[in-house]
Amino acid sequence: MPSPTELHDSLAELAEPVRPTDGYEGQVLRRARRLRARRRFAGAAAAAVCLALVVTTLRLVAFGPAPQLTASPPDGPFLGWPAVGEVDADLLREATGVWNSAGPHTAVRALVAARDQLLHSVVVLQGYDQRNSPRLAFFTSDRTAGDALRLRVDRPAPDPVTTRVVSLVSPRLTGPAGRAGDGFWDTYAIAVAMPGVSTVRVSTTTVDDEMRGDPDRAKGRFVVEAAPGATAETTTVTGLVRPAKLFARWRTAFAVPGDGGADGDARGVRGKVVRRSGDQIVVAIPGAQAVRPGQLAVVADGLVGRVSEVGRGEATIALITSAGFTIPAHTNISNVPGSVRGAGGKLVMERIPAGDKMEIYEGNRVVVSDPAQRDDHLGAVTVGRAAATKATGADSVELTPAADLARLREVSIMTPFDGRSGD
Repeated sequence: MPSPTELHDSLAELAEPVRPTDGYEGQVLRRARRLRARRRFAGAAAAAVCLALVVTTLRLVAFGPAPQLTASPPDGPFLGWPAVGEVDADLLREATGVWNSAGPHTAVRALVAARDQLLHSVVVLQGYDQRNSPRLAFFTSDRTAGDALRLRVDRPAPDPVTTRVVSLVSPRLTGPAGRAGDGFWDTYAIAVAMPGVSTVRVSTTTVDDEMRGDPDRAKGRFVVEAAPGATAETTTVTGLVRPAKLFARWRTAFAVPGDGGADGDARGVRGKVVRRSGDQIVVAIPGAQAVRPGQLAVVADGLVGRVSEVGRGEATIALITSAGFTIPAHTNISNVPGSVRGAGGKLVMERIPAGDKMEIYEGNRVVVSDPAQRDDHLGAVTVGRAAATKATGADSVELTPAADLARLREVSIMTPFDGRSGD
């Protein structure tokens, strides 16, 4: 029988394999800490994923990402833009029939085919004419003929690579083709912009209340707006892009002059300024253009001067501030008549009739009629604003020119409509 000492030693040997080794408690604690850390990391990752989903959802639903102005590939010689509006099939069929009545057109595609509150119906088409030349045409309703569509202008197709907006500014958009509306307020502007533009804004310098619209309300890339007394040359078309961030400013994608008018409207011939001498400038003009002495030269802000001489490929323009320059004028809205005269670097409105209603106040806009237009109430051009309030009993007041005459780079010379359709 083993002694007590031997029994004790045997029991100790049996217990040895299950006895905790040195640092066992530390290993358990370290493992517990690792498990807790993994749980914390998993929780944080899940929270991050949830937050990312929420932010993405808010961006897509609440604010929306800023549209990207990615140029659409040209459709051959045409603008490869998708049509806007409801693309009314009946309007498209009617407009194509009107266009074909002057000669067959092929590969016709729509930029606009929509019902409109102001003009009732608007269609803009692209297509080849019978000479296989690419063309762009605008159609609007004739309210005097049961809203039948009328062709307003047929132009050469614009460059599909560089064009960002096409537009039409005219008082000849509501009645029979070529006939102007009855008043100053019957002029409208149509504009359709490239994809990615959130809203189009039309502004004109012919009235004090510029028709800028509401830039904080996206109206889309097709607009029809009233533009009282405007011409394409006194109109600016601006494309705006919705900001990506809340409360950020809208981004201006482009700001360009209007493209032109309808059949019957005066046409602007653009000329680049090549040199200047005192109160005269010389501009280069394309050949075979109907530029003649006496025609007005304008920029978007207003009147620059009048053509005094035409040479081979050039035209000399006497600025409105030049000595000897004179032209009938009247104040906008209040219609106070007078005559504007250049005074060697200055501009004066004089021969203002006496009377209680013949007052002119500082800032009043003074406009002139364009002799290239068929009617005095069409295509008014701002010459300047009153630099001060006219003194009581005085028959003259100094004006501040509307155009920046010191920084002229290009002007438009207004020529009468010659009967050709947009060529």
